[in-house]
Amino acid sequence: TSVPGIFAVGDINTYPGKKKLILSGFHEAALAAFGVQAHLNPGKKQFLQYTTTSPVMQKRLGVG
Repeated sequence: TSVPGIFAVGDINTYPGKKKLILSGFHEAALAAFGVQAHLNPGKKQFLQYTTTSPVMQKRLGVG
């Protein structure tokens, strides 16, 4: 959104070229999650881990 600290995902979210697909919602959710992290921790580098390759994430999920 145009309001700092307020994030929108899904049908409520509008922008030029938006496709009304569930896939768009997943993409918006990922962008919102990164936006929240950046908002709460300004200037801090974001670290991305994949559950399929990260031993740390697999251990946290109880699958590694």
